[in-house]
Amino acid sequence: MLATPRLDDAAREGLAELVPLLGCGEEAASLAFDRIAAVADDALATAALDTIAREEEGHEVLICALAQALGPVPPSAAVRRAKRMHISFGRGSPALHLARITALDSGLCLVLGRLLAPGRPLAADPISGGVLTRIRRDETRHVRLSRRLAAERAAGAPLLAVAAEARAVFADVLSLGGAALERLDTDPDRLFADLRAVPRGLFA
Repeated sequence: MLATPRLDDAAREGLAELVPLLGCGEEAASLAFDRIAAVADDALATAALDTIAREEEGHEVLICALAQALGPVPPSAAVRRAKRMHISFGRGSPALHLARITALDSGLCLVLGRLLAPGRPLAADPISGGVLTRIRRDETRHVRLSRRLAAERAAGAPLLAVAAEARAVFADVLSLGGAALERLDTDPDRLFADLRAVPRGLFA
């Protein structure tokens, strides 16, 4: 069990609204990596994907503990849309699925980076900041693996198109939590614009 985060009321409420969105992603990612590992065509890829799936399960446990420490929030439209988004991302070939995972995980790293930037509430809180920093560190490594595996299985241009679509959908879902981002001193409009700007060399 986590200790109570050291946040003022506005920041605590903002994070409490965002955490369920993150929880949807961790649960979906764990299942996704398990499915892709089952059809991976080499032992090294299978082992790496299995490891990531277990790490995503660990993230889900951390997110649930953080949600409990922050206190309950009512079910939201954003969470319902996030769940539908993750289900839709599983369509198509493993390469396209990996491209969507790359897009989503790199987008999550961007979001967490903004939330944890120096001077913002979460950067000063060892409880919530510690949880999210660990998740961001792991997700950065997951992005490197998923992008490599995707690039080994399909051409870059189709992967980039799929990734751009996935990041746009992610930005749309996250926009439902814009007020929560503002409570955490994060500019939602700038964040959403940056989420939609997928690097052209993502799968180079």
